[in-house]
Amino acid sequence: MKDIAALADDFCNGRYDSEVRESLWASIFSYLSNNHEKLEFAKDRVHTLWTVNGGNLRRKIKDDELVTKVLSVALPGYSGEGLTLYRGECRFLYESNQIGFCWTPEIQVATKFAKGLNSIESGGVLLKAFAPSTTILASPNEHSSNQMREFEYTCNPKLLQNIELISTYRKL
Repeated sequence: MKDIAALADDFCNGRYDSEVRESLWASIFSYLSNNHEKLEFAKDRVHTLWTVNGGNLRRKIKDDELVTKVLSVALPGYSGEGLTLYRGECRFLYESNQIGFCWTPEIQVATKFAKGLNSIESGGVLLKAFAPSTTILASPNEHSSNQMREFEYTCNPKLLQNIELISTYRKL
């Protein structure tokens, strides 16, 4: 078994091992947060790791503030204007103010998530928000744009403005 520093190094290089015990991920992210100035992040690879596995990691870490701290130094960043974005969210997460990080300018993509994957647990909601440029941690990468066609912007959800509930969907 690798130690926390080795697992953090894997993350820095865009490698995600789903076999790592769930209980270790908060420690790995704490290590990344506390040592980020000494670490070198392969930001594009970390971005792909997050795009593919972010929801799973978020559930394992259970600390959005810690996730935000790490993503703010590990992702490529954003240099454009603020944007109006949409998210298909789980109703339970919306009602408990635990809105997710990944948003899209494509309302049909967000609707797909609100009606589908994010409606399984408690029903889904379609959200609209304004993301000031300083809120956006990364713009869509190649995987999100060209392969998945989701055009996913990673945002700090606590800094989004004017979050509006557009539609609700029943539990699947």
